Amino acid sequence: MTLAKSQLYAGERAERRWIGLCTAFVSFYLVLPILMAIAVSFTSRSRIQFPPVGFSWRWYEAALANREFVDGLVMSTLIATGSAIVSALAGTGAAMALRLRAFPARTGLQLLVGLPIALPAVVVGLGLLFLLPTYGLKQGLVPAVLSHAVIGTSYVTYLVGASFANFDPAIERASLDLGASRWQTFRLITLPIIRPGIITGTAFAFLLSFDNVSLSLFVTRGETLPLKLMQHIQFIADPAIAAVSTMLVGASLIFLIVFRRALSERQLSGLQRR
Repeated sequence: MTLAKSQLYAGERAERRWIGLCTAFVSFYLVLPILMAIAVSFTSRSRIQFPPVGFSWRWYEAALANREFVDGLVMSTLIATGSAIVSALAGTGAAMALRLRAFPARTGLQLLVGLPIALPAVVVGLGLLFLLPTYGLKQGLVPAVLSHAVIGTSYVTYLVGASFANFDPAIERASLDLGASRWQTFRLITLPIIRPGIITGTAFAFLLSFDNVSLSLFVTRGETLPLKLMQHIQFIADPAIAAVSTMLVGASLIFLIVFRRALSERQLSGLQRR
């Protein structure tokens, strides 16, 4: 019996070591390009090369002084914020409608909502390019917000729908039976339960919009930061691109840390209230 247990423990330890090794390899493979970009951003040379030579902050100063990059950052932030808001509202409404209403076309609508994720962004962008003039819209801020929200809405819908997986509709019926209005029931019962899905989906929509290239090629005039970086590297391949990338990585990490902490605190406070 002791021998069998020792063999079992040895097998478990070997399995954990193998899983840890695979995890470390995949993590290193994913992080390596980011680490290389960070290293190149501190080079003292005027061209992109690895390993970097010397150490200098000059490319961060050049990136912050580049008006094209600053304008692109502002435009990308505006588009991503607007797209995240539209996606949150539309995606939450779609998730609730698909959950509450039983109708013959429900499965088809679920597939339709997820279609923008499955289709290549180039196909979606080309279709929107032909659709926008029908509504009197030209390439710019508003068309970009609405176009990016097409993809963001799909993510919000599925994430909010996942929040409904363990949701008991009897709680809402009990609230209504006790005299609460539908708005009170939604605000006090439904919303706290699906809030993590809404927050997560909105964050996904923001990040996807901010980093979008394929769709932005069709619905903007090249004002977003990713497109500015593409234009810059085509004509001036200097390490300022790596400096901008490093700053974006740092901002993304801060955003994810704050987002995770805020979400955890909300979930903890919700459990305490219950």
